Amino acid sequence: MNYRARTIFAITALTLMGFVLGAAAKDIPARLPDPDGKAPDATKPVKVYILAGQSNMVGMGNLSGAKNVYTGVYLSSDPAVPNGPFQIYRVGNYKVSSLNVYLPDGTRTDKPIAAGLLEVPRQGVYQLHCGFAESSYGAMQLDGKEVYRRDAGGEPVKQDVTLEPGKRYKFKISAFKGDPPRFWLEKTDLLGNGDLEAVAKREGKFPWLVDAEGNWTVRNDVYFQEARLAKDGKGSPLSATSNGKTIGPELGFGHVLGTFHDEQVLLIKTAQGNRSLGFDFRPPSSGRTDPDNKFESLEYKLMIEGVRKTLDNISKVVPGYKGQGYEIAGFVWFQGHKDSYTEASIADYEKHLVNLINDVRKEFKTPKLPAVVATVGFGGHNMQGKFLRILKAQMAVGDAKQHPEYAGTVASVDTRDFWREVDESPTNQDYHYNRNAETYMLIGDALGRAMVGLLGGKVEPLPLAPRPKLLAPQQAAQPSDEEQAAAQKALRPIILDGIAASYMANPRYNKTLLQEAAGERPQRANQFLRGSMYGLLNCYHAAGIDEYDWRPFGPDFNKTQWDYFSFDPPEKLPVEKGNRYRKVTYPKGMENWFAAKFAAARAGWKQGLQPFGQLDGRLAALSETCTAAFCRCGEKPKTLWAKEVLLVRGTFEIPPLKEGHRYRIVVGGAAHVNSGEGYAIYINGKLLAESKAGVGIRQGGQYRGGHIYADVRDEFKAGKVTIAATSFLRYNHPRRGIQPPRGHFSLWMEEQKIPPVKAAVTK
Repeated sequence: MNYRARTIFAITALTLMGFVLGAAAKDIPARLPDPDGKAPDATKPVKVYILAGQSNMVGMGNLSGAKNVYTGVYLSSDPAVPNGPFQIYRVGNYKVSSLNVYLPDGTRTDKPIAAGLLEVPRQGVYQLHCGFAESSYGAMQLDGKEVYRRDAGGEPVKQDVTLEPGKRYKFKISAFKGDPPRFWLEKTDLLGNGDLEAVAKREGKFPWLVDAEGNWTVRNDVYFQEARLAKDGKGSPLSATSNGKTIGPELGFGHVLGTFHDEQVLLIKTAQGNRSLGFDFRPPSSGRTDPDNKFESLEYKLMIEGVRKTLDNISKVVPGYKGQGYEIAGFVWFQGHKDSYTEASIADYEKHLVNLINDVRKEFKTPKLPAVVATVGFGGHNMQGKFLRILKAQMAVGDAKQHPEYAGTVASVDTRDFWREVDESPTNQDYHYNRNAETYMLIGDALGRAMVGLLGGKVEPLPLAPRPKLLAPQQAAQPSDEEQAAAQKALRPIILDGIAASYMANPRYNKTLLQEAAGERPQRANQFLRGSMYGLLNCYHAAGIDEYDWRPFGPDFNKTQWDYFSFDPPEKLPVEKGNRYRKVTYPKGMENWFAAKFAAARAGWKQGLQPFGQLDGRLAALSETCTAAFCRCGEKPKTLWAKEVLLVRGTFEIPPLKEGHRYRIVVGGAAHVNSGEGYAIYINGKLLAESKAGVGIRQGGQYRGGHIYADVRDEFKAGKVTIAATSFLRYNHPRRGIQPPRGHFSLWMEEQKIPPVKAAVTK
């Protein structure tokens, strides 16, 4: 039977049916039945559904491999702890929530108590921590089992416990002094969330996807054919693995329609990522904006081509096909992200969607072809305005009041309730619904139930658990200074005993933390002054502690008359070249300009105050807006840096360096992206730090300079220290090309009290 004959057959069958299902069609219950494994009815035409759209119809729901997006998950009995995720830069992402705590009689309480009940929001393996600092000495039991103990002078001993949500556990705290201490829990099994393995096999959702042995079920009555991305198409009986390592709406949709129909069902997916309706899928009825552009409307043509090729080979595609013909039973559309890029695409989306439905019906000569549209759902009910406009256009085509011509044949599915947040998902790709498999299953299931409704079937909705209502970030009230201080104090036990302790114990950081605390020079020094200790310092900042901050040390270098000299070296470098720091020939007699005994005045050097600098030959700040402490480039220079190479030196009375402290010399000036140049710093003629490159892309906004390591500290014992430094002007910007010469240079010294660091205990 050729294509035209099969189409006539399908039209005749559909006309006789009037889109009313045969006697074998089944009602759709809230919980779908497990696939029964029975062979489909091969005496009736195959039910064909076309699934089209962009990447989310291609399918971006992860099948497996999800990793928890948080480095740590913590629960606290302190109500002052703010609920929600937070990030400690260079340390990780965390989620902290207040814990439900009850008195022995079951009354909810916010007060610290020695005995009561606790309830966790999520199942998992936890460790309990009781108290903080002096209040952490004592013991805690949970349902009569000791889960925490810290004896005087000892370290805490904790036991893993598995806790379930919805169950209250008795706790008792003993052997403490003073008021009952607060306690907090760390979730230690940070399992990944939101992939299909987690959703279906671990959490038990969509049980029809998993058989009694824990394997993915396979529907031999539904065949899935990918007809766009794979050459000549690729298909299989519908299962969780039909789409490869990810799932799309086809899985939920196919299970609903497979349950509904007694006949064989064929799903033809013709979707491609990063495609717009207003351009790539532009339907013929919308006309052309650029007839010479071969890509405009190309995706529409490839969609039709993919469907026709599949139907022309249906006997080879559908297993057990016996020449019974087919019926094009429905069209499903899931798309919208790409059209948010331009105002024209947003404004005309509804028009193009109407034309798409009409043109697909015309292509396959099915004037009443049922069509179901899934809206965009990015961000759920906190959706951005541009996506909300597309959603309204998508909902409009399924509204009989706005489009009475589609009454009973077109339905729209609002997907916002199916959005899942990052912490429930495998990743943070919001434009792919965070790759959450539950989202894709819910969308597909809802599309399937909407399609059954258009076909005249009886449908029960899939029940959904209530979702928390989240405020958009811009709607959330900002805490007052008092609330911020209270939150930091409440978080302090978790941050210091939990997060910071885990950071210090991490093999990736522990060795370098110990080296930095001991003042060891690293094998590969970096011009930026952010080592592993920087992450630990950020932990203290998050806890509201500034005891270990870097602070100015020694004399004010800004008040000292520096010796300086500026010259153009004979080793020329084109002005369009960056990273101008290089080996150069110094003027005669200045070869040892950095040595402690070098006579600057005798060599013709001048004296001046820092900052040294210029902007196109003038004493002008490099930036009119920069106020960053790490840079100072917003200050007007005091002394003109006239030529390419700058040499500076000065002798200072430096106070004794203290034990338990670190020291560094900071280079101020151009520390922004693509603005700074290389430098070298010398202490009494010894090289302290050197950067042979300027500040590159994605490197700016950081302190630059050199740490005073243990191998240089002896140079400061005498009290009087000569500091010498050099740098180069810059004449270019990688993106803007050649610029007027610019430079800004200053030095200062800082001191940091070293926070407690101990070697990780390994088992």
